Amino acid sequence: MARQEAHITGSVLTWAIDESGLSRDEVADKLNVEVSDIKSWERETARPNKGNLTNLAKSLHRPSAIFYLPEPPKSISLPTSFRHAPSLGGHTLNHKELLEIRKAGRLQSILSWIQVESNGNTSKIPQFSIEDNHEEASKQLRGQIGISMDKQCNWENHSQAFREWRSVLANFEIIVLQVSLGQESIRGFSIWDEFTPLIAVNTAYHQTARIFTLFHEVGHLVLRSSSPCFEFVSPKDTDRKIERWCDEFAAAYLMPQQDFVNASRELGITPYAKVTDINVARKISNYFKVSTRAASLRLEKLGLAHNGFYDSVSRELDKFDLPSKGGRGGGRTTIQKRIDEIGANSISLIFKAREQNLLNELDVADYLNLTTGQADDLREIVH
Repeated sequence: MARQEAHITGSVLTWAIDESGLSRDEVADKLNVEVSDIKSWERETARPNKGNLTNLAKSLHRPSAIFYLPEPPKSISLPTSFRHAPSLGGHTLNHKELLEIRKAGRLQSILSWIQVESNGNTSKIPQFSIEDNHEEASKQLRGQIGISMDKQCNWENHSQAFREWRSVLANFEIIVLQVSLGQESIRGFSIWDEFTPLIAVNTAYHQTARIFTLFHEVGHLVLRSSSPCFEFVSPKDTDRKIERWCDEFAAAYLMPQQDFVNASRELGITPYAKVTDINVARKISNYFKVSTRAASLRLEKLGLAHNGFYDSVSRELDKFDLPSKGGRGGGRTTIQKRIDEIGANSISLIFKAREQNLLNELDVADYLNLTTGQADDLREIVH
Protein backbone atom coordinates (compact mmCIF):
# COMPACT_ATOMS: atom_id res chain seq x y z
CA MET A 1 0.00 0.00 0.00
CA ALA A 2 1.34 3.43 -0.96
CA ARG A 3 2.42 5.69 1.89
CA GLN A 4 -0.28 8.33 2.51
CA GLU A 5 1.40 11.71 2.76
CA ALA A 6 -0.16 14.74 4.43
CA HIS A 7 0.49 17.84 2.32
CA ILE A 8 0.60 20.27 5.21
CA THR A 9 1.96 23.84 5.15
CA GLY A 10 5.45 24.01 6.63
CA SER A 11 5.09 27.55 8.01
CA VAL A 12 1.93 26.52 9.86
CA LEU A 13 3.78 23.61 11.44
CA THR A 14 6.57 25.98 12.49
CA TRP A 15 4.00 28.33 14.03
CA ALA A 16 2.26 25.50 15.89
CA ILE A 17 5.53 24.21 17.36
CA ASP A 18 6.69 27.68 18.39
CA GLU A 19 3.35 28.44 20.01
CA SER A 20 3.26 25.11 21.85
CA GLY A 21 6.25 25.93 24.01
CA LEU A 22 7.83 22.61 22.99
CA SER A 23 11.26 22.26 21.42
CA ARG A 24 11.79 20.39 18.15
CA ASP A 25 13.50 17.64 20.15
CA GLU A 26 10.46 17.27 22.38
CA VAL A 27 8.09 17.12 19.41
CA ALA A 28 10.30 14.53 17.72
CA ASP A 29 10.30 12.42 20.91
CA LYS A 30 6.52 12.57 21.13
CA LEU A 31 6.21 11.38 17.53
CA ASN A 32 9.09 8.89 17.77
CA VAL A 33 10.79 10.43 14.73
CA GLU A 34 14.08 12.22 14.12
CA VAL A 35 14.44 15.98 14.61
CA SER A 36 15.61 16.12 10.99
CA ASP A 37 12.19 14.78 9.97
CA ILE A 38 10.44 17.62 11.78
CA LYS A 39 12.69 20.19 10.11
CA SER A 40 12.12 18.63 6.70
CA TRP A 41 8.35 18.92 7.17
CA GLU A 42 8.80 22.55 8.12
CA ARG A 43 10.84 23.19 4.96
CA GLU A 44 8.37 21.07 2.94
CA THR A 45 11.23 19.01 1.52
CA ALA A 46 9.43 15.96 2.95
CA ARG A 47 5.90 15.18 4.10
CA PRO A 48 4.60 13.52 7.27
CA ASN A 49 2.33 10.56 6.83
CA LYS A 50 -1.25 10.54 8.09
CA GLY A 51 -0.23 8.89 11.34
CA ASN A 52 2.44 11.55 11.93
CA LEU A 53 -0.14 14.27 11.33
CA THR A 54 -2.55 12.73 13.82
CA ASN A 55 0.21 12.64 16.42
CA LEU A 56 1.27 16.22 15.59
CA ALA A 57 -2.27 17.46 16.10
CA LYS A 58 -2.50 15.65 19.42
CA SER A 59 0.93 16.73 20.67
CA LEU A 60 0.52 20.39 19.65
CA HIS A 61 -3.16 20.57 20.62
CA ARG A 62 -4.32 21.77 17.24
CA PRO A 63 -7.02 20.35 14.95
CA SER A 64 -5.52 18.45 12.04
CA ALA A 65 -7.21 20.80 9.56
CA ILE A 66 -5.21 23.79 10.78
CA PHE A 67 -2.00 22.36 9.31
CA TYR A 68 -3.50 22.63 5.80
CA LEU A 69 -4.04 26.39 6.07
CA PRO A 70 -2.03 28.37 3.49
CA GLU A 71 -0.41 30.46 6.24
CA PRO A 72 -0.29 30.59 10.05
CA PRO A 73 -3.27 32.07 11.91
CA LYS A 74 -2.87 35.71 12.86
CA SER A 75 -3.75 35.22 16.54
CA ILE A 76 -0.83 33.93 18.59
CA SER A 77 -0.41 33.18 22.28
CA LEU A 78 2.73 35.32 22.63
CA PRO A 79 1.75 39.00 22.21
CA THR A 80 4.10 40.67 19.76
CA SER A 81 4.51 43.57 22.20
CA PHE A 82 6.19 41.27 24.74
CA ARG A 83 9.59 41.24 23.07
CA HIS A 84 9.96 45.03 23.20
CA ALA A 85 7.79 45.92 26.19
CA PRO A 86 8.88 49.12 28.02
CA SER A 87 8.53 47.15 31.27
CA LEU A 88 11.56 45.07 30.30
CA GLY A 89 13.97 48.01 30.46
CA GLY A 90 17.14 46.68 28.88
CA HIS A 91 16.26 43.03 29.53
CA THR A 92 15.82 40.65 26.60
CA LEU A 93 13.45 37.74 27.09
CA ASN A 94 15.42 34.51 27.22
CA HIS A 95 14.41 31.07 25.97
CA LYS A 96 13.04 29.92 29.33
CA GLU A 97 10.94 33.06 29.71
CA LEU A 98 9.57 32.75 26.18
CA LEU A 99 8.85 29.07 26.79
CA GLU A 100 6.89 29.77 29.99
CA ILE A 101 4.97 32.61 28.34
CA ARG A 102 3.99 30.36 25.44
CA LYS A 103 3.02 27.54 27.80
CA ALA A 104 0.91 29.97 29.80
CA GLY A 105 -0.72 31.23 26.62
CA ARG A 106 -1.50 27.66 25.57
CA LEU A 107 -3.09 26.89 28.94
CA GLN A 108 -5.00 30.16 28.83
CA SER A 109 -6.35 29.31 25.38
CA ILE A 110 -7.83 26.00 26.49
CA LEU A 111 -9.23 27.46 29.73
CA SER A 112 -10.78 30.35 27.81
CA TRP A 113 -12.35 27.88 25.39
CA ILE A 114 -13.68 25.79 28.27
CA GLN A 115 -15.11 28.90 29.90
CA VAL A 116 -16.91 29.86 26.68
CA GLU A 117 -18.26 26.36 26.15
CA SER A 118 -19.27 25.92 29.80
CA ASN A 119 -21.02 29.19 30.64
CA GLY A 120 -19.66 32.03 28.52
CA ASN A 121 -18.98 34.16 31.60
CA THR A 122 -16.49 36.96 31.06
CA SER A 123 -14.13 38.20 33.75
CA LYS A 124 -15.72 40.56 36.28
CA ILE A 125 -12.55 42.58 36.76
CA PRO A 126 -13.26 46.31 36.14
CA GLN A 127 -11.57 48.37 33.46
CA PHE A 128 -9.62 51.60 33.97
CA SER A 129 -7.31 53.77 31.89
CA ILE A 130 -3.90 55.26 32.54
CA GLU A 131 -5.65 58.60 33.03
CA ASP A 132 -7.68 57.27 35.96
CA ASN A 133 -6.49 57.95 39.49
CA HIS A 134 -4.80 54.81 40.80
CA GLU A 135 -6.10 55.48 44.33
CA GLU A 136 -9.71 55.54 43.18
CA ALA A 137 -9.19 52.56 40.87
CA SER A 138 -7.69 50.45 43.67
CA LYS A 139 -10.47 51.52 46.06
CA GLN A 140 -13.14 50.44 43.58
CA LEU A 141 -11.53 47.04 43.00
CA ARG A 142 -11.01 46.55 46.72
CA GLY A 143 -14.72 47.22 47.27
CA GLN A 144 -15.67 44.62 44.67
CA ILE A 145 -13.32 41.98 46.06
CA GLY A 146 -14.56 42.53 49.60
CA ILE A 147 -11.51 41.56 51.68
CA SER A 148 -11.53 43.56 54.92
CA MET A 149 -8.36 45.08 56.34
CA ASP A 150 -8.85 43.08 59.56
CA LYS A 151 -8.92 39.85 57.58
CA GLN A 152 -5.83 40.79 55.57
CA CYS A 153 -3.78 41.77 58.61
CA ASN A 154 -4.83 38.67 60.54
CA TRP A 155 -3.67 36.17 57.97
CA GLU A 156 -1.21 33.89 59.71
CA ASN A 157 1.77 34.51 57.45
CA HIS A 158 2.88 35.68 54.03
CA SER A 159 2.29 32.29 52.44
CA GLN A 160 -1.34 32.32 53.54
CA ALA A 161 -1.67 35.89 52.28
CA PHE A 162 -0.53 34.86 48.80
CA ARG A 163 -2.88 31.86 48.76
CA GLU A 164 -5.82 34.00 49.86
CA TRP A 165 -5.19 36.69 47.25
CA ARG A 166 -4.81 34.03 44.58
CA SER A 167 -8.13 32.49 45.58
CA VAL A 168 -9.84 35.88 45.59
CA LEU A 169 -8.66 36.65 42.06
CA ALA A 170 -9.99 33.29 40.88
CA ASN A 171 -13.47 34.62 41.64
CA PHE A 172 -12.83 37.16 38.89
CA GLU A 173 -11.95 34.32 36.49
CA ILE A 174 -8.27 35.34 36.71
CA ILE A 175 -5.73 32.53 36.24
CA VAL A 176 -2.73 32.89 38.56
CA LEU A 177 0.28 30.74 37.71
CA GLN A 178 3.51 30.31 39.61
CA VAL A 179 6.50 29.74 37.32
CA SER A 180 10.13 29.02 38.13
CA LEU A 181 12.31 31.42 36.14
CA GLY A 182 15.24 32.29 38.39
CA GLN A 183 16.29 35.60 39.93
CA GLU A 184 17.77 37.08 36.75
CA SER A 185 14.47 36.76 34.91
CA ILE A 186 11.20 38.65 34.75
CA ARG A 187 9.24 38.90 37.99
CA GLY A 188 5.95 38.14 36.29
CA PHE A 189 3.73 38.70 33.29
CA SER A 190 0.09 39.21 32.40
CA ILE A 191 -1.94 38.24 29.33
CA TRP A 192 -5.36 39.80 28.90
CA ASP A 193 -8.32 37.70 27.76
CA GLU A 194 -11.96 38.65 28.32
CA PHE A 195 -12.86 35.17 29.59
CA THR A 196 -9.72 34.07 31.44
CA PRO A 197 -7.17 36.86 32.01
CA LEU A 198 -3.87 35.42 33.21
CA ILE A 199 -1.12 36.40 35.62
CA ALA A 200 2.13 34.53 36.23
CA VAL A 201 4.56 35.26 39.08
CA ASN A 202 8.15 34.11 39.38
CA THR A 203 8.71 31.77 42.33
CA ALA A 204 12.35 32.87 42.65
CA TYR A 205 11.19 35.71 44.91
CA HIS A 206 9.82 35.93 48.45
CA GLN A 207 6.07 35.52 48.94
CA THR A 208 5.64 39.22 49.74
CA ALA A 209 7.43 40.18 46.53
CA ARG A 210 5.12 37.81 44.65
CA ILE A 211 2.10 39.53 46.18
CA PHE A 212 3.32 42.92 44.98
CA THR A 213 4.02 41.45 41.54
CA LEU A 214 0.57 39.82 41.58
CA PHE A 215 -1.22 43.14 42.02
CA HIS A 216 1.16 44.98 39.72
CA GLU A 217 -0.03 42.54 37.05
CA VAL A 218 -3.64 43.06 38.15
CA GLY A 219 -2.91 46.70 37.34
CA HIS A 220 -2.06 45.66 33.79
CA LEU A 221 -5.26 43.63 33.54
CA VAL A 222 -7.52 46.47 34.67
CA LEU A 223 -5.80 48.57 31.99
CA ARG A 224 -6.52 45.70 29.57
CA SER A 225 -2.83 45.42 28.75
CA SER A 226 -0.50 42.41 28.49
CA SER A 227 3.10 42.72 29.59
CA PRO A 228 6.18 40.93 30.92
CA CYS A 229 7.61 42.85 33.90
CA PHE A 230 11.30 42.67 34.72
CA GLU A 231 11.80 45.40 37.32
CA PHE A 232 9.88 47.86 39.43
CA VAL A 233 10.30 51.51 38.48
CA SER A 234 11.49 54.43 40.53
CA PRO A 235 8.88 57.02 41.52
CA LYS A 236 11.08 59.48 39.64
CA ASP A 237 10.83 57.53 36.39
CA THR A 238 8.62 59.66 34.18
CA ASP A 239 9.05 57.60 31.01
CA ARG A 240 7.40 54.29 31.92
CA LYS A 241 4.04 55.69 32.94
CA ILE A 242 2.10 52.44 32.72
CA GLU A 243 4.61 50.58 34.91
CA ARG A 244 4.61 53.36 37.48
CA TRP A 245 0.78 53.41 37.48
CA CYS A 246 0.69 49.64 38.04
CA ASP A 247 3.21 49.88 40.91
CA GLU A 248 1.22 52.65 42.60
CA PHE A 249 -2.06 50.86 41.96
CA ALA A 250 -0.68 47.68 43.61
CA ALA A 251 0.63 49.58 46.64
CA ALA A 252 -2.66 51.49 47.01
CA TYR A 253 -4.72 48.32 46.72
CA LEU A 254 -2.70 46.40 49.30
CA MET A 255 -2.42 49.38 51.68
CA PRO A 256 -5.49 51.64 51.39
CA GLN A 257 -4.58 55.23 52.20
CA GLN A 258 -6.47 55.81 55.46
CA ASP A 259 -5.56 52.39 56.86
CA PHE A 260 -1.93 53.00 55.98
CA VAL A 261 -1.88 56.48 57.55
CA ASN A 262 -3.48 55.12 60.72
CA ALA A 263 -0.98 52.23 60.98
CA SER A 264 1.91 54.62 60.37
CA ARG A 265 0.68 56.98 63.09
CA GLU A 266 0.75 54.08 65.55
CA LEU A 267 4.48 53.85 64.87
CA GLY A 268 4.94 57.60 65.30
CA ILE A 269 5.18 58.28 61.56
CA THR A 270 3.57 61.50 60.34
CA PRO A 271 4.31 64.07 57.62
CA TYR A 272 6.29 65.88 60.34
CA ALA A 273 8.15 62.78 61.56
CA LYS A 274 9.00 60.96 58.34
CA VAL A 275 10.53 57.52 57.96
CA THR A 276 14.27 57.43 57.44
CA ASP A 277 14.95 53.83 58.47
CA ILE A 278 14.08 50.91 56.21
CA ASN A 279 13.48 48.73 59.27
CA VAL A 280 10.50 50.92 60.17
CA ALA A 281 9.18 50.42 56.65
CA ARG A 282 9.60 46.72 57.19
CA LYS A 283 7.45 46.82 60.34
CA ILE A 284 4.64 48.42 58.35
CA SER A 285 5.04 45.89 55.54
CA ASN A 286 4.72 43.00 58.01
CA TYR A 287 1.50 44.50 59.38
CA PHE A 288 -0.11 44.57 55.92
CA LYS A 289 1.50 41.26 54.78
CA VAL A 290 3.21 43.01 51.85
CA SER A 291 6.76 43.55 50.66
CA THR A 292 9.03 46.21 52.15
CA ARG A 293 9.28 47.54 48.61
CA ALA A 294 5.53 48.14 48.47
CA ALA A 295 5.53 49.81 51.90
CA SER A 296 8.49 52.03 50.96
CA LEU A 297 6.77 53.12 47.77
CA ARG A 298 3.61 53.90 49.74
CA LEU A 299 5.47 55.87 52.41
CA GLU A 300 7.08 58.13 49.84
CA LYS A 301 3.90 58.52 47.79
CA LEU A 302 1.87 59.63 50.84
CA GLY A 303 4.53 62.03 52.10
CA LEU A 304 5.48 59.86 55.08
CA ALA A 305 9.06 59.46 53.84
CA HIS A 306 11.27 62.03 52.18
CA ASN A 307 11.44 62.26 48.40
CA GLY A 308 14.02 59.78 47.18
CA PHE A 309 13.57 57.36 50.10
CA TYR A 310 12.52 54.53 47.77
CA ASP A 311 15.61 54.98 45.59
CA SER A 312 17.94 55.35 48.59
CA VAL A 313 16.98 51.92 49.94
CA SER A 314 16.61 50.14 46.57
CA ARG A 315 19.55 47.79 47.12
CA GLU A 316 18.20 46.69 50.48
CA LEU A 317 14.75 46.25 48.94
CA ASP A 318 16.25 43.86 46.40
CA LYS A 319 17.59 41.73 49.27
CA PHE A 320 14.22 41.68 51.03
CA ASP A 321 12.57 40.50 47.81
CA LEU A 322 14.64 37.32 47.87
CA PRO A 323 13.39 34.22 49.73
CA SER A 324 15.02 33.23 52.99
CA LYS A 325 17.17 30.12 53.00
CA GLY A 326 15.35 26.88 53.49
CA GLY A 327 11.63 26.82 52.73
CA ARG A 328 9.92 23.96 51.00
CA GLY A 329 12.16 21.03 50.36
CA GLY A 330 12.08 18.48 47.62
CA GLY A 331 9.50 16.26 49.31
CA ARG A 332 6.50 17.70 47.48
CA THR A 333 4.84 15.33 45.05
CA THR A 334 4.31 16.05 41.38
CA ILE A 335 0.60 16.52 42.05
CA GLN A 336 1.23 19.04 44.84
CA LYS A 337 3.65 20.94 42.63
CA ARG A 338 1.07 21.07 39.85
CA ILE A 339 -1.51 22.57 42.21
CA ASP A 340 1.05 25.21 43.23
CA GLU A 341 1.88 25.98 39.62
CA ILE A 342 -1.55 26.03 37.98
CA GLY A 343 -3.91 26.66 40.88
CA ALA A 344 -6.85 24.60 42.10
CA ASN A 345 -9.44 26.70 40.28
CA SER A 346 -7.85 26.22 36.86
CA ILE A 347 -7.48 22.51 37.54
CA SER A 348 -11.14 22.26 38.54
CA LEU A 349 -12.14 23.98 35.29
CA ILE A 350 -10.23 21.38 33.29
CA PHE A 351 -11.93 18.53 35.17
CA LYS A 352 -15.29 20.24 34.64
CA ALA A 353 -14.60 20.15 30.90
CA ARG A 354 -13.95 16.43 31.18
CA GLU A 355 -17.29 15.89 32.95
CA GLN A 356 -18.99 17.78 30.11
CA ASN A 357 -17.15 15.64 27.54
CA LEU A 358 -15.34 18.68 26.17
CA LEU A 359 -12.02 16.93 26.85
CA ASN A 360 -11.08 13.27 27.09
CA GLU A 361 -8.89 11.69 29.76
CA LEU A 362 -5.74 11.93 27.68
CA ASP A 363 -6.39 15.64 26.99
CA VAL A 364 -6.82 16.29 30.72
CA ALA A 365 -3.59 14.50 31.60
CA ASP A 366 -1.71 16.30 28.85
CA TYR A 367 -2.89 19.80 29.79
CA LEU A 368 -2.00 19.09 33.41
CA ASN A 369 1.33 17.53 32.38
CA LEU A 370 0.54 14.40 34.39
CA THR A 371 -0.01 10.72 33.74
CA THR A 372 -3.66 9.63 33.58
CA GLY A 373 -3.21 7.94 36.98
CA GLN A 374 -1.82 11.12 38.51
CA ALA A 375 -4.67 13.10 36.96
CA ASP A 376 -7.18 10.76 38.62
CA ASP A 377 -5.47 11.26 41.99
CA LEU A 378 -5.48 15.01 41.48
CA ARG A 379 -9.21 15.00 40.72
CA GLU A 380 -9.85 13.44 44.15
CA ILE A 381 -7.90 16.24 45.81
CA VAL A 382 -9.52 19.24 44.10
CA HIS A 383 -13.09 17.90 44.11
